[in-house]
Amino acid sequence: PRGGQKAGYANLIAQQAGFNIVLPLVAPPGAPNELTLVSPGPPPVITQLPGTTSGRENPNFQATDLAVPGHKVQDVISTRPNANPAAGQQQLDALVLGIPWLALNISRSQLEWAEALDATTIFLWIGNNDALVADTTGMPSSMTPIATFTASYQSLIGQLLQNTKANLIIANIPDVTLVPYLTPAPVVLAELSAASGVPTAQLSVLLGIGPGDLVNPNGIQQAQAILQMKQAPPISDAGFLSAAEVATVQAQVNAMNAVISQQAQFAGATLIDVHSFFNAVAAGGVTVNGRPVTNQFLGNAFSLDGIHPTNTGYALLANYFIDNINNNLKTSIPDVNVSAIAMSDPLFHAVQPPPGARLRIPVNAGQHVDQVINH
Repeated sequence: PRGGQKAGYANLIAQQAGFNIVLPLVAPPGAPNELTLVSPGPPPVITQLPGTTSGRENPNFQATDLAVPGHKVQDVISTRPNANPAAGQQQLDALVLGIPWLALNISRSQLEWAEALDATTIFLWIGNNDALVADTTGMPSSMTPIATFTASYQSLIGQLLQNTKANLIIANIPDVTLVPYLTPAPVVLAELSAASGVPTAQLSVLLGIGPGDLVNPNGIQQAQAILQMKQAPPISDAGFLSAAEVATVQAQVNAMNAVISQQAQFAGATLIDVHSFFNAVAAGGVTVNGRPVTNQFLGNAFSLDGIHPTNTGYALLANYFIDNINNNLKTSIPDVNVSAIAMSDPLFHAVQPPPGARLRIPVNAGQHVDQVINH
């Protein structure tokens, strides 16, 4: 949505550095429709804003923020917008990449636009969706195979070096098992036990989940159906990442990041280690205005879909980029005023759970992002 785009890390960095970027601003209620917090609960109640977007708010301007939700590395290279887009991913492609030039039969991918726009600096943060698909499907096998990822990433960097003169600032991939889109199995079991009166140990056997497992919204929905006797137990493999699968996902993200690191070095690029940034958030080492910023749901770092940052999270991320850029390129870009952004961030003040309590993402909020990642 429009507000989220303006609060994003790219726009904040541009403001601080004193250069202009053109955002592909999407009219309310967004695409897909923006989530809104009805009540922090517990349990939290979240709904989508009603209506349908009228499209781009700035349809006469070519976007220079070319990032398309849902895109993987290969999409950056080869996915072009369609003049008659189907609802869903093709609509997102057209909103970002197709306006205004698609009307003149000019259709370009993210990479092709980056080359055509003759930028002096390019921020490249791609690969998250190649990994996040494991969360939404519950299956590490759905991640982009490392050989495919390597070939695509090498091709992308090679073409940027050959066809542009831009300085490259490249970010790597966070540990996608740390996002609050996934809920630790003990949290799910405790909630279901409190609601049903069935002991957690018995529920663990019935549902097939236990310590170390991470349950996605599909799995939570399945668990509720099982307890209502609408589905046979246990939760299917699509509903959670087992402890062993979590380790597999983390290992593959590390392998992907090794490729990114190697390619950044080859390109002479500045590498932003956002993997370490989000690890620090998950470790509880970040506070703003005296309040912790954590990777828990409604923990101030992540928004209502459990994957994208809050305004406060984006401000912290922007400063992480800025500080690394200043250190590596000897620039003096001023930091974002995170405190001021947090003061106006509705999700920063949404809720403070009781000590020791942990909220989980509502099923409908998690499903909101599935349609983008699972395209």
